[in-house]
Amino acid sequence: MDFFHCPIKIISRNKGRSAVAASAYISATRQENTWDGTTHDYTRKRHVVYTEVMLPEHAPPEYADRNVLWNSVEWSETKRDAQLARTVELALPAELTHEQNIALIRKFVQKTFVDKGMCADVAFHDKGDGNPHAHIMLTMRALQEDGSWAPKSRLVYNLDANGNRIPARQMGRWKTHKENTVDWDDRGNAEIWRAAAADAINEALRDAGFTRGFVDHRSYARQGRERIPMVHEGPEARAMEKRGIRTDVGEKNREIREQNKQLEQMEARLTRLNAWAQYEKKMDEALIAQGEDVSNLYLRYVLASRIFESTVPPNRKDRRLEDATGLMVIMSDYHITDAASYAEAVKQANAKFYELRSRRKENAELSSAIGARINAYEDRKKCQRYYNVWSKLSGRKASAYEREHEFELRKYRETGAILARWEAVGERIDCKGWREALKHLNKERFLLDYELQQQKEEVRRLEVVKREFIRENRRTRPERYER
Repeated sequence: MDFFHCPIKIISRNKGRSAVAASAYISATRQENTWDGTTHDYTRKRHVVYTEVMLPEHAPPEYADRNVLWNSVEWSETKRDAQLARTVELALPAELTHEQNIALIRKFVQKTFVDKGMCADVAFHDKGDGNPHAHIMLTMRALQEDGSWAPKSRLVYNLDANGNRIPARQMGRWKTHKENTVDWDDRGNAEIWRAAAADAINEALRDAGFTRGFVDHRSYARQGRERIPMVHEGPEARAMEKRGIRTDVGEKNREIREQNKQLEQMEARLTRLNAWAQYEKKMDEALIAQGEDVSNLYLRYVLASRIFESTVPPNRKDRRLEDATGLMVIMSDYHITDAASYAEAVKQANAKFYELRSRRKENAELSSAIGARINAYEDRKKCQRYYNVWSKLSGRKASAYEREHEFELRKYRETGAILARWEAVGERIDCKGWREALKHLNKERFLLDYELQQQKEEVRRLEVVKREFIRENRRTRPERYER
């Protein structure tokens, strides 16, 4: 598993959402919302592998029926803008079996949420597309001992330094403030829950015998890792990609994903080279302290290249000859004569790689930002005519036109608000200038990608130096590799 995905959201009534509808959707069931009389039927939905309602010890047993549970939640909330439920979506390792992923989900949900007093409605989905994931719906009110829903908050008197109530301006009243009855709404919980999810995934992978593919809930920046950020796809592009229609932003993300994979591989290779070079350097220092000569590495490689040249038939290509020829060049460029100079060569390659990677990331971030500005400008311009027509209408005609062109009018308003925010901070709206800047960044990206490819080839040659050095030393000093 090479990524971590765990968004946490709120289902609220003021956005036209319903807890019963959300539960029916994730569980692929038919449920009736008795609060508003709406029936939600998702029984035709496929790819739902497992569902379960997990309850704390003091919860009424009838809440094991998700329809009863969420209708109770709906009726307990009387406000038009009430927050009904919290949702957690968790990407799961495709490397694990369904049984292993179900065990992972149940353990994570029980320890992180149910043991804290929340009711959890869990569904495990797997379309077979390499993206198994879990949907977790959580109640936002605590359950009291009698099984009724506790209030979300309570009024508490403000107290002075002496512990006395503070009078309010109105006669006979006291200053008060709200306090939550539970700490589930604390913003710091998102970090705690995401960390717990990452730990649960990594533990399940280790238990299954995996030694790599572990996830980290922190951003690349917090991990101290330079990675090219993905481009936000949006619901329209994501829906098209799900239907098999390739989009520009989807292609961009596939390119970025491949680039990040190559960067990670390069970083791992350089890390291994550096660790080996430092070990060899220490070994040589120990040999020098004993009076041995370790400065004949270059001569050994000259001899090795001649052996390769004499043993390879002229009508047969052999990579060893190409490697040996390349070795002479890179050893000359980096002045490699012993393990210490080899360690310095790896250090230079490291420095160059990290500098290139940082520039590539900066280029990608700036290109993404400018691309977003161009897209916002073009979308607004494209939707301008719909707004012009709508603004000249009134009454029913205006309402009918807005329903017909809801997407275009919404896009026009959204992009207008985005452009206005940029103007408010002093940015000039200049699509022509943005295009010129993007063209320059694209050229720079092409050159950076070429340099990274060249760097990859240098790393390969340094790896060949390491391989031949090990082979030579195993023949002349086998005790050196007895660790």
